[in-house]
Amino acid sequence: MWDVVTDMGSTLDALSAWQKILVGIGFSILGAMMVRILIWAPSKWVVNRTNADWDDAIMKLATPLLNYATFLLGLYLTVVWAIDGDSIIASTMATLVVLILMFLTGRFFSKLTSLYLPGALEVMDDKADLGLSGGSTIIVGLAKGFIWGSAILLILAHLNVDITAALASLTIFSLVIGMAMQESASNFIISAQLMIDKPYDVGDKIEVNMIIGTVIDVGFLSTKIRTSRDQLVIVPNKMMATTVVTNFAKGGPKDSPRRVNLRLDVGVGYDESPSHVKTVLREIIDANKLVVNEPTPTILLISMMHSSLTFRINCWVEDYSDEWVAKDQIQCEILSRFEQENIEIPFPHVQLKYEPSSESAAEVRTKKLEEQKAQEDKIKRQEEAHAKEAEVQSKKMEARAAARKRAEEIRILLEDEELEEEIRDSLQEELSSVDEKFNVSEDD
Repeated sequence: MWDVVTDMGSTLDALSAWQKILVGIGFSILGAMMVRILIWAPSKWVVNRTNADWDDAIMKLATPLLNYATFLLGLYLTVVWAIDGDSIIASTMATLVVLILMFLTGRFFSKLTSLYLPGALEVMDDKADLGLSGGSTIIVGLAKGFIWGSAILLILAHLNVDITAALASLTIFSLVIGMAMQESASNFIISAQLMIDKPYDVGDKIEVNMIIGTVIDVGFLSTKIRTSRDQLVIVPNKMMATTVVTNFAKGGPKDSPRRVNLRLDVGVGYDESPSHVKTVLREIIDANKLVVNEPTPTILLISMMHSSLTFRINCWVEDYSDEWVAKDQIQCEILSRFEQENIEIPFPHVQLKYEPSSESAAEVRTKKLEEQKAQEDKIKRQEEAHAKEAEVQSKKMEARAAARKRAEEIRILLEDEELEEEIRDSLQEELSSVDEKFNVSEDD
């Protein structure tokens, strides 16, 4: 057996250089096929038996790298065998093989970064709530830039290229670019801080610089806010970080973060009894379904003006989207109950002097009858309007209750960490739509 191998080696050594190269190429291809059969096939069999997808993706990325590496190594050994190993051709071939392998390795790690880094950022975001997934595109781009930059530096170093001057020029260029983009860089850093601190999230109602609206997007350079008038306001993140921001969605306690305080001032005449007024206001507040019982609502006499006593209602609404609806209901009910209880709401008076009318008794009587009929018609119209308003309000409250129930269902679904990204985006969009539809404000 050994003699056969020796004879075959002698025969191969007797071949010409070009014949050796052709034989070497054949052996290189055969070696790549053997590696694929002996190593890759068993590895693929093991990978296919697992339920995970990440190992399949790595196998798919690593297959061409291993095939090319085996073939190029065989090609280099062929050149060393066919031609003198110390020749320029052999050294050039070795350099070329190393450069190609460096390029393929950089390409492998670059694709691996694009494939797995976004998922890793999402996992870190779910565990630590750092807000990294929102900037995954930029982070992946920086990581890939670092990988390719390292590969290029290694290639230049292998080619014995002096990169000191290039690095110095790159440093100066970076300083110039940095000074030119100082504002954008500041916004970028502040945006990263906002994503880690997370003072507000998409869907929160906030107030900044007298602008009140719902956050629809938090980017790396700006925050987009949609107002109740459907105006899109774009605020630079640098301003968001240096301005007082009021977040209505996180102001309440932990178990009820969307709770908001509602204060109403009501003026009555000096002829009214404070205890009577407080009793009526208390009944109105207790009957309103949007006002919560805890904390307990309070009604206080806070000031004695020139022509009125001012009472303050201090209560809480469970959800800030109901603040102005509750305010409307309470004030309408105050007007109705004060009329029933004969409680006077003072208003400016103007005294006019006039001469007695010269109308006849019949004319006066006719005028009184007309005024009485007009008053009766007015009362009838008021009753019809009140009934219609009650019906409309009832339908609105039913619709709001259904929407709130759906919003809570969506929030529960969004807590599932295994929820698919496409479904999560769809649910987030639906939640934002529901919140905006029933988010009543002072501007409405």
